[in-house]
Amino acid sequence: MKNLLLSFALVLLSFAGYATSSGIEIINQSECDIYIQIKGSKTCQSCDVEYISNMIVVPASGTALFPNTTMLGGSFPVAMPAFVHSAIIYSGPTYCQPLERWRIGDQICNYPPEIVFWSMNQNCDRKCDCLRARWLPAPCTGIARIIIQPC
Repeated sequence: MKNLLLSFALVLLSFAGYATSSGIEIINQSECDIYIQIKGSKTCQSCDVEYISNMIVVPASGTALFPNTTMLGGSFPVAMPAFVHSAIIYSGPTYCQPLERWRIGDQICNYPPEIVFWSMNQNCDRKCDCLRARWLPAPCTGIARIIIQPC
C-alpha cells in the first residue's frame, strides 16, 4: 500500500514540474509597441525549440491572446496545437539597428522568468528605456502569460 501511495505521489509531482502551456497571452502595460516571437515544442514535457512564431507586434497598452498555438504562424503547425515554453523579445522592428534580443520563459527550460529590457519605436528611436517582462507559466492545457510593464 505504501508503494502504491508513493507511486501516485511521484506521478503527481512529475506533472507539477512541467510548465509549458498550450496558449499564450501577452499583456503590454507600457507605452511602447512590443516585438516578440514565441517558441515551443510538439509535446508539453519538452524544452526543445521545434517551432517559432511569426513576429508579433503587441501595441502600447494592448493585449494579444492566442488560446492555442495554431494562430501563431511561423513554423507552428496550423492543424494541431503545440506547446509554448519561451519567447524572444526584440528591442524594436527588425529593420532597426542595432537590434537587441532577450529571452524569457519557463524556468524548467532554463529561461529567466523575468527580464529588464528597452524598446524602440517604428522610427528606430529609443522610446522606452526601462521595461520589465514577467513570464507566468501555466499547466499544459493552460495559457501562459507575459506581462510587460514600465520599470
